[in-house]
Amino acid sequence: MLKLMGFFAEVEDNEAKLDMNTQIEIVFKSLTKEFAGFRVAYNLWNKMLTLTQLMKES
Repeated sequence: MLKLMGFFAEVEDNEAKLDMNTQIEIVFKSLTKEFAGFRVAYNLWNKMLTLTQLMKES
């Protein structure tokens, strides 16, 4: 997770744009199958979480 956050910061440093939904999708795709329930819960409730909140909930 921290590595991805570093990549996202690098993207911003290079003045590129990644919206929050894209960042969250990238994080979800990087998670193992053990987090499938978390992904389902997120999608069902359509929670708007920041990356920091995602780290705390995982």
